[in-house]
Amino acid sequence: MESIIDTTFSNPVYMAIAGVLVIMLVYALIKKIIKLVFTVGVILVLYVVYLNYTDQEVPQTADELKESVSETFGKGKEKASELLEEAKESTKKIVEEKVEDRVDEIFGD
Repeated sequence: MESIIDTTFSNPVYMAIAGVLVIMLVYALIKKIIKLVFTVGVILVLYVVYLNYTDQEVPQTADELKESVSETFGKGKEKASELLEEAKESTKKIVEEKVEDRVDEIFGD
């Protein structure tokens, strides 16, 4: 490992290549951070628009925002659970009906 470092620092061509790689790495990292910040910002703006559209109170502080988001996701989670249970029940009924029809067909009721 030490020989690689010595070779890199002793040869200017290797130093230039290492410098370009470091610059590209830093650029890619900054680009991803900017994308993340932009995405979170857009999501927050859409959330505020949603709150205004549904005539709910827009949070004024970060704590209120956390509370509001957690409440909204809690409601969404409950609704998703209800829909999942409904889907399970309807699927169960459909399967039972199909099995019953198939049994009647096989045994010639």
